[in-house]
Amino acid sequence: MSAPPTTTTCIALARAQAAREPDAPAVICERDGRTHRLSHGELHGRANRLAAALLSTGLPRGAPVAVLTARTEWAISALLGVMSAGFAHLPLTTEYPVERIRLLLSESGCRVVVADEAGRQALAGLCEFLELTVLAPDQSDAPMPDVVPEPGDIAALLFTSGSTGTPKGVLVEHGGLANLVEGLQEMLYAPLGGRTVEALSAPLVFDAALQQTLSCLSNGGTLLLIGDADRRDPRLFLNLIARHRVGLINVVTPFLGALVDAGLGEDGGLALRHVVTGGQAVPTAVVRRLLDRPAGRDLVIWNMYGPTEATVDATCLRVDRETPLPGSTLALGTALPGVTVDVRDERLEPVAPGEIGEICIGGAGLARGYLRPTRPGAAGFTTLGRARIYRTGDLGRLDADGGLQFLGRLDDQYKVRGYRIEPGEIGNVLMSCAGVTEAAVVAVPDGAGDTDLVAFHIAEDSVSDEDVRAYARAQLPPWMVPSRFLRRAALPHTPNGKIDRATLADEAAALLPTVHDPVAALPAPAEIDATEIARLFDAVLGTSGLSPDADFFASGGHSLKAMRLVNAISARWRRIVALGTVYSHPNPRELARAINEQDRVDAAPSGLPRAEVAEDYPLSYAQQRLWTLHQLGGALAYNVPIVMEQGEVDRAALEEALSTVVERHESLRTSFTVRSGEVRQRVHAEGAIPLRTVDLSTAVDPRQAAEQVVRDDCETPFDLADAPLGRAVLIRLPDRRSWLVLTLHHIICDGWSIVVLSRELNEAYRASLHGTRPELPKLPARYRDFAVWDRGRDLASRAPAWRERLAGVPDHLPLPVDFSGWDEQDVFRGGTRSHTFDEELSARLRVLATDAECTPAAVFLGLFGWLLHRLTALEDICIGMGTAARIHPDIERLVGFFVNVLPVRLFPGPDMDFPELVAHTSAALTAALEQQDCPVDVLVQDLNPKRTAGTQPLTNVMFAYQNFADVFAASPEGPGSTDGVADELFLDQSRLVEIPLDTAKFDLTLYVHDTGGALRVEFEYDGRLFRPGTVDRYLAALERLARAVTSEVRA
Repeated sequence: MSAPPTTTTCIALARAQAAREPDAPAVICERDGRTHRLSHGELHGRANRLAAALLSTGLPRGAPVAVLTARTEWAISALLGVMSAGFAHLPLTTEYPVERIRLLLSESGCRVVVADEAGRQALAGLCEFLELTVLAPDQSDAPMPDVVPEPGDIAALLFTSGSTGTPKGVLVEHGGLANLVEGLQEMLYAPLGGRTVEALSAPLVFDAALQQTLSCLSNGGTLLLIGDADRRDPRLFLNLIARHRVGLINVVTPFLGALVDAGLGEDGGLALRHVVTGGQAVPTAVVRRLLDRPAGRDLVIWNMYGPTEATVDATCLRVDRETPLPGSTLALGTALPGVTVDVRDERLEPVAPGEIGEICIGGAGLARGYLRPTRPGAAGFTTLGRARIYRTGDLGRLDADGGLQFLGRLDDQYKVRGYRIEPGEIGNVLMSCAGVTEAAVVAVPDGAGDTDLVAFHIAEDSVSDEDVRAYARAQLPPWMVPSRFLRRAALPHTPNGKIDRATLADEAAALLPTVHDPVAALPAPAEIDATEIARLFDAVLGTSGLSPDADFFASGGHSLKAMRLVNAISARWRRIVALGTVYSHPNPRELARAINEQDRVDAAPSGLPRAEVAEDYPLSYAQQRLWTLHQLGGALAYNVPIVMEQGEVDRAALEEALSTVVERHESLRTSFTVRSGEVRQRVHAEGAIPLRTVDLSTAVDPRQAAEQVVRDDCETPFDLADAPLGRAVLIRLPDRRSWLVLTLHHIICDGWSIVVLSRELNEAYRASLHGTRPELPKLPARYRDFAVWDRGRDLASRAPAWRERLAGVPDHLPLPVDFSGWDEQDVFRGGTRSHTFDEELSARLRVLATDAECTPAAVFLGLFGWLLHRLTALEDICIGMGTAARIHPDIERLVGFFVNVLPVRLFPGPDMDFPELVAHTSAALTAALEQQDCPVDVLVQDLNPKRTAGTQPLTNVMFAYQNFADVFAASPEGPGSTDGVADELFLDQSRLVEIPLDTAKFDLTLYVHDTGGALRVEFEYDGRLFRPGTVDRYLAALERLARAVTSEVRA
């Protein structure tokens, strides 16, 4: 909210308070086994003495004066003294190494330092200093300085981490601090009443220390200065605030979690009423735990957000026990008085509520700017019209009420224990170490809700890891020193020459101790040669002459082709190979070595056993799922239309081709009935898909009329007890064009089946035209064989891994919706909205996947996860991904329903950049694919999530990457083999036609259609939840994200 600029300063406010109540307690500090206290009058008396001494040095007004002291009441006196004299307060700490102190003094041009004995020793003659003895009580009183700071004067010079390797000095004005303090007084301090005890726990060099000190003193409170040992140990901290009856604490997010773990809120004896937190995303789970405790029910929690450039805080969110807490992290709330906050696009145009953009801050809280405004990285401050704003580099979104949500970073910045860290600064420091030639720093989760820094470096043999660590400790503050230093012969780079941070982050996260496995000593089987694997690559990918070092995915592979490769290896060598092995060893040489070095030698399954002749057969797990959904109202949602446009069609030849494929695939002549309470499938000896003809050659609008025919056919339900569960319509159009429409129920086909069916129908049609029999390969199994085998599998070994992976997963993903109600009579009503990315963007996304050594599917799943994170503010997102689940070589060419839904769990944290997210997504996807043979129904039954009316448990949001068309571009029998797989989709010069339908199977599904050129993205959405315009905004946001993450990728 905007307000007129303040006309006062915090110094004036604090002086007025001291004049009103000079004997009221101002500062409490426990040290040396004693409790030291200063009243407001005593505190300002010391400050006045220091101000007089500083003014006698002849320093010009606004010059920086550093304060380097231990964490005592003297430090508070020094802060007020420097600011009262009209100088800029530059906080330093004895925790800084001497080189860091030297750098900051040099950058700031500081000539005078106020220091105690510890500070004097740390200075080591670097600068002139005033010892704090000038503040001692036995010194004569000094009058209040004649200097009166103005709102436009510089109050403090605060250094933040800089991406160029040099810290950035931020010039904070008195007026900005006063605006902050007055705003907090209105919102936070006034309800507490006077003389509240506030704990000062922030490091004194942190901007929050300014806010806590000046807000408390200006409002007549008492500042309890928490010592270093107490502010780092949650139990000591709790004991101290209980002993001193603290009413308000202000702690960074990770420490709040530690306090809750240590029992905050359990003890009803605390005087605590307000908890202020920030610095990192605040988990709602931590807040719920605190507010639900006996002493937590009357607490108020404040989530504060803002960079130093906006004078500490710019927004706040008030939370109490009655506040709804959607999402996994708290929102940022609304702007503080005098501050403006909005969200803008890359052209600095405001985005609409709900859309994603960069958080920009303006108003009275803005700092003056940077000390060195012409340096790289100082472009955050800019002007719009006559107003200044600061571009935070944070991604955010405003809701309809103006509330702000934080959605991540645009750059590589991290937050570590509440500190803003630029990895470039640390990397540049490491590269200044003698003997280090290249270095990079990445951040990885530490498993406790915070972040670890890991340094990778290349160094001369004479330089050890410990040498580099010691150098870092001598140059950087403790929170910027990486926890691990890893020497490498070379660092990975992307094609454009940048260090590949995604690969390094993946490596850092995977660093685990190596445990010797005695099974590895077992005799190895006959070895598989890399050249044989390379030939199999050629067969699956349709390539020729790939070398043993060729990358499967860079050569055109993706998850479906990887599955074919695994099945081909299984069939040829009778060896079980996990799908993830192909991802982690993507070239023939590595893959052959990995297979040969497998710790456990498992024989691959032999052919599917032939089911005994029976009246009927059990349903596969996948069929059972579809049958249940059909009964729940999905009779129309699970009708699958296949529309192909081609030239003139011979009806008799088409009818014969349809008969051929129906005879070949028993799924096309199967019905479903209930017998003795169990659903069974019955395979009929004969059957035919009926073909009717509709002539629209003379229609006024033939296209519109043809689409209506398709919709009418799709809106005609199938009776699952009556085979066949398919229909065909031949639509005659003008200019000797035709549409062939096949409508099948999903329970007898899937996306993979459509490709098989269309290619075999094409081959049968051509053979019929020539009066011959089609040359189609023999099918090694029937669907009934698979169903019986599927139901007889032992799945017990799969459950523990899934149970561990999904432990604590949300029951469903709570999306922000337009409509909250739902109609059980209209369960599957929905719609689709689609958009085609241009060729350049599509190519860049594929290059990005290649650079990240993953599939385009993983890149898009990561993008979708990122979008959902920003829509929901959740950091635990479960997306269902349909997988072909052709888990046995014998079922590759069957028509039938095999699809399994894999819950892929992502943790897109606010500090995670996109390369990290892609690496994380690829790993999660690979892990899920490795165990795709465990049916989702078994997982749901095992986990027993809470059911929500009108939505699917666990996987109400779905993702599907559709690239079936090139799965059979070649065959493992050899490139160019004549196994009956034709090159065309169907008939001569045919093409698939997309007809949008008004159904939806899930709350929201993202389809990515990849036919090798421009990528088409499509959202299928539940019409009971979303307006079409909302989904259009999702499409636009997805494209913006795609362009942002590929901005530096060269196609």
